[in-house]
Amino acid sequence: MTAEQIKSVNEFKDRKWDSWDQGIFTEPNWIPNDIKEPVIYMRWETGGISGGSCWDSSDPQPYTRDEEKPLFLVLDHVLSILKPDLTYLQYREIENTLVHTNNETDWEYYGNCTDYEVSYVILSQLEKFLEKL
Repeated sequence: MTAEQIKSVNEFKDRKWDSWDQGIFTEPNWIPNDIKEPVIYMRWETGGISGGSCWDSSDPQPYTRDEEKPLFLVLDHVLSILKPDLTYLQYREIENTLVHTNNETDWEYYGNCTDYEVSYVILSQLEKFLEKL
């Protein structure tokens, strides 16, 4: 993808995803440090701990977000640009071989934290995969 295409994905006015949580980014949070190239990225909150404060009476409590994993809409959008005739089975192969997922925690003050699940695809690997089709 060109820099202009990446910009158009991230600024897509009809997007149905939050630009903080999905997009094409270089070195976003919670991607291995050795990856220095653009990745198609998605994160979502899965839970954490809230209620902690500087007061002795605070009572930090764990919580879980019971929402389903969101759709990786930015990946779908990128694929519609790069390979609009992609088959379902080819898409499933991308999901099974190129999508990396990990769990991360953003630690905050007073024992509070937010847990995230992160999924990403290294853009250059996706482009190579699509070239072979």
